[in-house]
Amino acid sequence: MSELDLSLGLLAALVACGAALGLDAVSWPQAMISRPIVAATLGGALLGDATSGFLVGAVLELLGLGHTPYGAAVYPETGPAGLLAGAGLAAGGGSGIGPLLVAVASGWAIGWIGAISIRMQRSLNERLLAGGGLAAPAKKLERRHRLAMVLDALRAGTLTAAFALPIMLLVKLADGISTMEGVVAASALLLVGMGLAGGVGAGVMRRRATDPLLLLAGGAIALAMIVTGR
Repeated sequence: MSELDLSLGLLAALVACGAALGLDAVSWPQAMISRPIVAATLGGALLGDATSGFLVGAVLELLGLGHTPYGAAVYPETGPAGLLAGAGLAAGGGSGIGPLLVAVASGWAIGWIGAISIRMQRSLNERLLAGGGLAAPAKKLERRHRLAMVLDALRAGTLTAAFALPIMLLVKLADGISTMEGVVAASALLLVGMGLAGGVGAGVMRRRATDPLLLLAGGAIALAMIVTGR
């Protein structure tokens, strides 16, 4: 897309897809459509450029391989984040290293924000199901489980709606980055942003996270090199 044109119909489609991808991760049906490479390709396709979506999805998929979703592992949410990253790259330029870096970093940051929202929703789920416990009638428990799934879809849809326009605008602004110095500066800033986002996510979940710290350190070093002219 040469111009940023996010209609209400397109936004509604993105929100609906984001809600479905959020559900797929844990609630239902766990069909792997929430993987970054699938979600980002879908986001790009909705904006008319599935190839750009696939490109950013492939990068996010590689980043996500270091976060195995099992047990009490801490990892970013991939569905809505991948969808928005793919849509953002397709809408904001779809070419050049600058837009790709911004799309990847934004998707990574949104993924950690999504992880925080999942933790908050699970705390709410505990309160929903604590009323009658296992002694509650089966029908009542079933309704509460369905309510928890509805809340999960609303959570993911809200996350998608909140960040759809910002990520597209950021990628569009990055479309003007063409020089190597600009690319290095953008990469450094984005590494810092990704590190901060991951650090905040891990901090809220009270987990140690070495990857965000490494990203933060790498970005800080790159910025220092640019500032000092070395």
